[in-house]
Amino acid sequence: MSRSSKRRLPDSLEPLLRTAAGILLLPPALICASVAVYIGTLFAVSSARLHYFYDWFARASLRVAGTRLEVYGLEHLEAGQAYVVVSNHESTWDPPVLVAGLPQLVLRFVVKTELMRIPIFGQALRRSGNVRVVREQAGGDAARIRKVMDERDPAVSILFFAEGTRARDGAFHPFRKGAFITAIAYGLPILPVAHAGNYAMWPKGKLRLCSGPAVIEVGEPIPTDGCGYDDRAALRDRTHEAVGRLRARARERLRALGREPGGID
Repeated sequence: MSRSSKRRLPDSLEPLLRTAAGILLLPPALICASVAVYIGTLFAVSSARLHYFYDWFARASLRVAGTRLEVYGLEHLEAGQAYVVVSNHESTWDPPVLVAGLPQLVLRFVVKTELMRIPIFGQALRRSGNVRVVREQAGGDAARIRKVMDERDPAVSILFFAEGTRARDGAFHPFRKGAFITAIAYGLPILPVAHAGNYAMWPKGKLRLCSGPAVIEVGEPIPTDGCGYDDRAALRDRTHEAVGRLRARARERLRALGREPGGID
């Protein structure tokens, strides 16, 4: 056995070291990015410039965790076009992976209300155009989405995790209708997106970061021209099918890289 192989750390230690590095480095980085965003909103800095700080934090997060990202389908994006982005949701790691993997888009998220309660970070999220949802308050959620969309910078794309929450089993679940009502109401095309790898990277309910590859698949935009409120269910089902196909493709690519995606196919 060579000296180098003797000195190699056991594989079981890497998640512990990645997690420790994440705990030590990422909260201060998040605070710095949030303060910069918050100050930027006070001086009416453009959404695109504010997005730089979110992108910086996302890329720093991926470096700390050792996430190796592969993205397919970026040719489907049209320069200058905003979208209602609809993605599957597997992990707390999904947002930084999507922000880093879709740099052409100025992204804002529909997020659970608990995130808005985090000091500094929550205020920055709210002031920079992210949407708080409570889930048990359908009417209140709809009003908050309308308010943000009415004030939205035309360059901003809004991202929905249309399943509503992360699933502990890592399966792909039915979509709720909010994303599709929003897309119809504001005449924005829907951009179906799927990813694989994040479930194994940071499983729900566990404080553990694991290095490895992640794959994003971007699909062809789904137009909403001519759609009315009564078309929301059909649009939801069409998007769910598209995201499901992209998810299956992303999982295949991940397995080709030698990594099991976890969860349920």
